[in-house]
Amino acid sequence: MRKYLLMFALGWLTACHSDGTTLDNNDEKEIPLSPNESEEKINKPKGIWIDAHANLSRFATKDAITSYLEKIKDTGFNEIYLDVKPGIGYALYDSDILAPLTKWGDEIVNRDFDYLGFWLEEAERLDIDVIATISAMGYGYTKGKEGPIYEDSRWDGKTQVMLPENNDPTQLVDIRDQEDVDAAMLNPCLPEVQEFVISIVEEIVTKYPKLKGISLDYCRWYGGNYGFSDATIRAFETYSGKSVTNKNDIITASGGIGTLYKDWIEFRSMCITNLITNIRSKVKTINPDMEIQLWASADWGSRYSVGQNWASKKYIPDPGIRYTEKYNETGFANQLDVFVLGAYAEAVWIKDNPNSVWSVENFVNTYDDYIKGDCKVYGSIQSYQYNSTGLSDAIYLCMKRTDGLMIFEISHVINNNSWADIKEAIKRIEK
Repeated sequence: MRKYLLMFALGWLTACHSDGTTLDNNDEKEIPLSPNESEEKINKPKGIWIDAHANLSRFATKDAITSYLEKIKDTGFNEIYLDVKPGIGYALYDSDILAPLTKWGDEIVNRDFDYLGFWLEEAERLDIDVIATISAMGYGYTKGKEGPIYEDSRWDGKTQVMLPENNDPTQLVDIRDQEDVDAAMLNPCLPEVQEFVISIVEEIVTKYPKLKGISLDYCRWYGGNYGFSDATIRAFETYSGKSVTNKNDIITASGGIGTLYKDWIEFRSMCITNLITNIRSKVKTINPDMEIQLWASADWGSRYSVGQNWASKKYIPDPGIRYTEKYNETGFANQLDVFVLGAYAEAVWIKDNPNSVWSVENFVNTYDDYIKGDCKVYGSIQSYQYNSTGLSDAIYLCMKRTDGLMIFEISHVINNNSWADIKEAIKRIEK
């Protein structure tokens, strides 16, 4: 009955991976080429993320877009990740569903051209691939109370709801009423929310067939204590076949793990996996060659809290205190063409942080313990975290140990004038 209700109401399905992380004590900075790699050139995808909020005014004109695309090309990038539906919930493409993004806080930009369309046109001229990125669940800017979540009553009762720090279920907080979150996010367990998100993806893929792919960002629960609305509880009860007599059955009043916690973790992960599965099905029906990509933190062991099991279904973690015996069924690696591995660690080399998983080297060494070959993986780093040497080493590791590179984010590269460092780092790989 549980399986029938799951497939009928939400169509849940997917794939993925593991918990224990092996640290490599290799201090060698020169990583040997694998036998099947050319010693002369490693030509892999190399992308840079272009955030909507940070660059709203910077790319207000066609001339600015052209100028920076030429700079991107000269630096050695061959892909861009273009933010076209950010967390505020408005569109930077020609949308029939969402209002155009012309204002964010005090910043106002009115364009007389199709933003995504022009990037695609110029990128094609320069032989650069474009991946459109969307904040999958974000539809409001909490600081200014801007966005569809605040403007349309259809979303009342369909946003993510937080159990507060005191764990009192009588004091739940709607994410729309917070100001210290990245975006006001919709509730991914609701069929009408999933249908809405899929309609936006469908519109982008249909209208812009020259895209290489679409990348899902914020495709998750906002945090570990989100999802406590009555609607979510009802969906959880249907999924699990178990009754919630008190929301502290999930997280106790003292903040501990309740009797239903494991089932709750599985349910929340399955909601996200279901959404990704349904997105893939829709996209591949329209354009089988369109890539489905997703960015998430490289620290798999923390992703259970936001419902992102980016591992393979073949990866079966030790149940411990968090995972059910069926948790591996929530893995979604096989639903992706590319997983963008967020190796956002301050330490580049394991030796610089030897007692932690948090180093770029460890993340790029161990991701396939979880992915198990189900999809391609691109190493992703934050450019502003490193000096010239660290940036070069981090790029080197991503390029040598994964299928590609994504650097976050162009405004930081501009502000820190990191273009030359990145160009030299790419040359270090592509000899």
